[in-house]
Amino acid sequence: MHKKLLQRLSIGNIALLLIVLVAPLIFTNPAEAAGLQQVYVRLDRLAASTTTGGTVCAKSATASIETTVKVDFPTGFTVNATATNWTVTTTNLPSGATAWIGIGTASLVATQAVTFPSGDMVVGTLYCFNFSATSTLTNSTAGNDKTGVITTQLAGPTTIDSSGYALSIVSSGGDQIGVTATVPATFTFSLGASTAALGTLSTTTASATGVTANISTNAAAGWVAWVKSANAALNSASTGATIATAGTVNDAPSDLASLEGYVLDVDITTDNASGTGTITQAAGYGAEYAGANATSGGTLATTFQPIAASNGTTAGDVLTLIVRAKISAVQAAATDYTDTLTVVAAGRF
Repeated sequence: MHKKLLQRLSIGNIALLLIVLVAPLIFTNPAEAAGLQQVYVRLDRLAASTTTGGTVCAKSATASIETTVKVDFPTGFTVNATATNWTVTTTNLPSGATAWIGIGTASLVATQAVTFPSGDMVVGTLYCFNFSATSTLTNSTAGNDKTGVITTQLAGPTTIDSSGYALSIVSSGGDQIGVTATVPATFTFSLGASTAALGTLSTTTASATGVTANISTNAAAGWVAWVKSANAALNSASTGATIATAGTVNDAPSDLASLEGYVLDVDITTDNASGTGTITQAAGYGAEYAGANATSGGTLATTFQPIAASNGTTAGDVLTLIVRAKISAVQAAATDYTDTLTVVAAGRF
């Protein structure tokens, strides 16, 4: 009886030992891929039914030699089936990201899944790449929780790491903010003085005095300045005598070196560099008053005549208006020769 008991115990022990050895093989789950440490897909547009490019980012969790990365796009998205259309770039990546090593044009498209070549990723490094918006992906209809998967693979292909991601697609135009603004028109004008005293006139030299005109504007086409004389002459009320303006308005200054008379020379003192404009005195826009020397100037008229113009914005252009006069030996003596010049300007908005 003792012998039979020992045999039974021996058989029981053997059976128990077998269970201990075999059970782990029977009940242990098969190996599963690790999840990526971080993963996201950022689309360039989230509007429904809109063609878009995007950025794919992932951080490896497993030390293995990656050869491809597969991006499964959510159901409902239209995925272009031509692999060569899925070109990539690694510029303008999110902050803290590294250009995805070994990335290139897609090698395979299968339904919603696009596979790209990849190099060996360093565990814990966030890698990103951009895929083209041309003939690649078209968004689904609007809705939240549009899920997809990113999978890193080694040759085979065999999955290394895999993680899901989710997207939200909004109604058409719902991913953009239209920004509007108004820049008010500006124009400033001022004269540096309100009088120009020529003093005692001479028969041999052209007496002169200058007054500045300051102009600032944000008018895209610039500004024009004009002058008008009350009399087109210096008149003496006490004697009735007149010093008439010299020459005619013909886009050519008159030179008092060989003439008597009264003229206006307009000099470009400051062509402010902060704006887009350049001051000129072209024909019909100030050539008449562009005196070439210290004795010349333009003929004054009782109607407005352009004296200079600019073709763009300025933060402070400056003209200097120089009145010149020379008399003959028989000009009537008087201390009350006067005229009034009206100087105006306008922005060309």
